[in-house]
Amino acid sequence: MSDELDIKACGLIITRRNALQALGLAGIGVISLGRTDTAFGQEIGQPVKGGTLSIRISGDPPNFDMFSNSTLWSLATIAACYNSLVKFSPADPMKVVGDLATEWKLGDDGRSITFKLVKDARFHDGVPLTSADVKYTFDIARDPPEGTVSARKILLSAIETIDAVDEYTVRFNLKRPCPSLITTLATGWFVVAPKHILEAKGNMKEDVVGSGPYKFQQYTRGVSVELVRNPAYHVSDRPHLDGITFFIVPEASTAFSYLASGQVHIYDEIPSNYAKQAESEMRDLIKIHKKASYVGDPYTVNTRRKPFDDVRVRKALAMSINHAQAVQVVNAGDGELGGLLPSSPWGMAPGDLAGMPGYSPDVEKSRAVARELLADAGYSNGFDAKMVVRRGAGTHEARAIFLADQFAKIGVRLTLDLQESAAYFEKMQKHDFEIATNTVTSLANDPDFLLGDFHTTGGSLNYGGLSSKVIDDLFIAQSQEVDMAKRADLVHQLEKAIMEEYVTVILYFKNKYTGTSTRLQNYTMHPEPDNNRRMEDVWLTA
Repeated sequence: MSDELDIKACGLIITRRNALQALGLAGIGVISLGRTDTAFGQEIGQPVKGGTLSIRISGDPPNFDMFSNSTLWSLATIAACYNSLVKFSPADPMKVVGDLATEWKLGDDGRSITFKLVKDARFHDGVPLTSADVKYTFDIARDPPEGTVSARKILLSAIETIDAVDEYTVRFNLKRPCPSLITTLATGWFVVAPKHILEAKGNMKEDVVGSGPYKFQQYTRGVSVELVRNPAYHVSDRPHLDGITFFIVPEASTAFSYLASGQVHIYDEIPSNYAKQAESEMRDLIKIHKKASYVGDPYTVNTRRKPFDDVRVRKALAMSINHAQAVQVVNAGDGELGGLLPSSPWGMAPGDLAGMPGYSPDVEKSRAVARELLADAGYSNGFDAKMVVRRGAGTHEARAIFLADQFAKIGVRLTLDLQESAAYFEKMQKHDFEIATNTVTSLANDPDFLLGDFHTTGGSLNYGGLSSKVIDDLFIAQSQEVDMAKRADLVHQLEKAIMEEYVTVILYFKNKYTGTSTRLQNYTMHPEPDNNRRMEDVWLTA
């Protein structure tokens, strides 16, 4: 594997606000954090013991293996059965705290991370959890044996070897400095599994045996997945609930009626129309949580096809777009403007973004410049083009109609080519398109995830064929930089350089909504719900 590909896999980073305390710029030292955040400082009364939390999911998990799966239905239903080395704080999605790790230390050269583990964690079958389990889990996740699938192994490719130093100490040895690895490990999928079961069976498809606050009880296909409280959980006085039941409810309207009637306490990613209805009509029953997500709605042009190999043409298309209008028309006002990164903590400030071509509030002036660019490129009368559009998925079709209208204002005439998902992805992977609707998404808000695969040479999601040594070098440099202030400067240069290629242009970042019963206490929505599914600190009032 090349150095470049390894660097792309470094993963995520602790945010600016927490990086100083986490990495210790005045000399990297030991990080000691509590295992849980209790009460989160909110004036919400004392926890209530008992009760079963009901959560809606829209489909059945294919199986329960955390290594091979990527569907949220698998993670959602069993995340509460496991622990990770570190996790995002349930109260603060921008903060990484310890989970099984009581502390961790970055080596002086930035090429190792040593974790100290809790000494009282046990798997649900009673076997103690030790460094051997951590080593075995992550060795399989980063370098799976033949016949074993690890869906996220590239995210761990900065790891060279793992040492079980003693029974409760484990060291990750890195190929190069990779400060973002800690936050990569905090994302929801990187749980610790039992070595003794993995050795015996090779996977966890049928066995849900973690060390987490809840234990697997029963799965009824098409109906529910049931978890019960782990009475031997190593965190004192947790969890508060007796259990969690995930009800499989495919229809959004049915799920909303269940939330309104109190049969469901959490409805993840509730459609905005239902969220707005609940806010206006059901405030006594339903609380609506809103977050700017890590999901962007872009279009991508194929630089391998004429005339899109000409940056003037690509820039003209970008300058034709009214981004503020896109939020309203395409996504009913539920979006936040950004460049290639959400504005906080890494992305451009709104003032800087407004100075980028295509983001000026004077859209008509931008379109006049766009027409001049097309004329300079030899297309004074515009041109015809075909846009590949994913049928029946999210905002793809609405976005395509909007873009056809925007591009037409500078003389570019689009024909829409709607494709079912399988055919759409085949075309994207084969670069068989001129322009296409696209999606940018990430497990967390970090440049390594949001920029690497999408915009670097050979990136697996770089459908437009962007290739720039300047961009590749900046990406590698920021990915290895442990000084957070210096990394931020490199990220700003990187984002600007990519945006000025106009290959993938994000119209906006989507907002997400979660609906919860007003009975649910101590719950904070995360922009990526998969990073906060442990539910050990929440409770239900009567």
